[in-house]
Amino acid sequence: MGLESGALRGRSSLLGGAWETADDDGDHERLARELATAQERLEDITRLVSDWVWETDAELTLTFISPRVVEVLGYHPFELMGRRFPDLGTFPDGDAPVADLNGEQSPPPFRDAAYRIPHRDGGWRLLRLSGLPVFSRVGEFMGYRGTARDVTQEAEAWERAEQSSGRLTDAIESISEGFALFDADERLVLCNSKYRSMFPATAALLEPGISFADFVQASIEAGAVVLGKETAEAWCARQQELGRRGQLSFELQLGDGRWVKVADRIASDGSAVGILTDITELKRREEALFAAKEQAEIASRSKTEFLANISHELRTPLNAIIGFTEIMRAEIFGPVGQKQYQDYLGDIHASARHLLDVINDILDVAKAEAGKLELEEEEVAVAEVIPAAVRLVQERAHRNELTVSINAPEGLPPLYVDKRKIKQILLNLLSNAIKFTPPGGRIAIKAMLDPSGDFLVEVTDTGIGIAPEDIPVALSPFGQVDGRLSRKYEGTGLGLPLTSAMVELHGGALSIASEVSVGTTVTVRLPAERVRHPFDYRG
Repeated sequence: MGLESGALRGRSSLLGGAWETADDDGDHERLARELATAQERLEDITRLVSDWVWETDAELTLTFISPRVVEVLGYHPFELMGRRFPDLGTFPDGDAPVADLNGEQSPPPFRDAAYRIPHRDGGWRLLRLSGLPVFSRVGEFMGYRGTARDVTQEAEAWERAEQSSGRLTDAIESISEGFALFDADERLVLCNSKYRSMFPATAALLEPGISFADFVQASIEAGAVVLGKETAEAWCARQQELGRRGQLSFELQLGDGRWVKVADRIASDGSAVGILTDITELKRREEALFAAKEQAEIASRSKTEFLANISHELRTPLNAIIGFTEIMRAEIFGPVGQKQYQDYLGDIHASARHLLDVINDILDVAKAEAGKLELEEEEVAVAEVIPAAVRLVQERAHRNELTVSINAPEGLPPLYVDKRKIKQILLNLLSNAIKFTPPGGRIAIKAMLDPSGDFLVEVTDTGIGIAPEDIPVALSPFGQVDGRLSRKYEGTGLGLPLTSAMVELHGGALSIASEVSVGTTVTVRLPAERVRHPFDYRG
């Protein structure tokens, strides 16, 4: 009969002589049938339930073990029966509910006692034991009857969960930002020490369960946060409304002057994670930058006003000087006398004109920096403007023994530009080319349509050139590649910056390609939308 017969023998020892109650053979057979039915029912149950069933005698020796023990421990029941429970494993909690009874007549029942027992493979299993004492009809202790449930995987899962929780807690504690978790009812679940340090006056209140509104109210009363004229209730209500709109980031000033950026994240279950980042230094830098910007704007306005005033004050007498010298040179009211005086008048007139040009350039640069340069746009035939500009510098070019060539076909389309400023751009570029080109050199001005549709004007010379690293200096206001007072080429350094500003005002760009001792090419690129009637011509 194997296991079943062994189980039957073990069970009969605890039934306490039920056979003796039968008075005759009929009763004996009936009881036998009932016992067989009960035994079959018990064996079915012990095979089906996940727990395994056990029984001991009064000395705690195992007298019955259900077959489920094979799956749990790898042992056949017969391998364990006949052994004492206290000798098979240990109770890790230290309080063994099943031990040597020492003649105790009323041993207690127990439930879910932790019990470690070795597996056949050498490992260990953690069981939860539950047992009831069994007594005979006369009250004699017969042993224990109970169940054992394998909770090894459950215990290992709890251990892994605790380890993960510990690692997560350590990670949250180690981050540089303040971290807090609130449940769906806006009650604190946990927070790290950095979060507490943000609110030193109310840090003791940051215990699990405190509501966010209560904490804000307490922080306001303690002066830990600055909400201005808003009440805690109004502020919390506003934050809830912003959260519903998806605006979950805001800045908050703390009572000690620090600033923090609060970023909330709402989980699917309604809980919220709050991240607090100290942005005090960032706010201070922003304030410093704002103050510096204000100072710079004030200085810029002051400079512009000063230049406008000084330009007006200088231009008034200069215009008078120019006017009187022109009258005297023309000898409108009679001859001047000595020819040498005529030469002096010419020098005075030229110097005054030069000073007036410098003053006008300074004022134009100041306007450009202040964004006050304006365009008076009209349709302009650049093919006509270029020769006009060349004629104005031709005499100076001849004096310097330079040749100036023009390549501006009559078929070029007109541009919608400020004619005076375009002419000034050309004059500045030609004047620069003449100034920095030695005698015998060549200057060429060329106009063309770029394949992209942009309009290009190039001024090329065979002058002294500019080193690539000095080009940014040449394009800066008052920039001088040779900044010495004894430099060979005079000038204020305003020509190129002013020219570049006027080109950019048209939406274009100015570029320089140069090589020392070879020459320079300055290219003015005006956007295609400035071209009024584009033709098929390509330069």
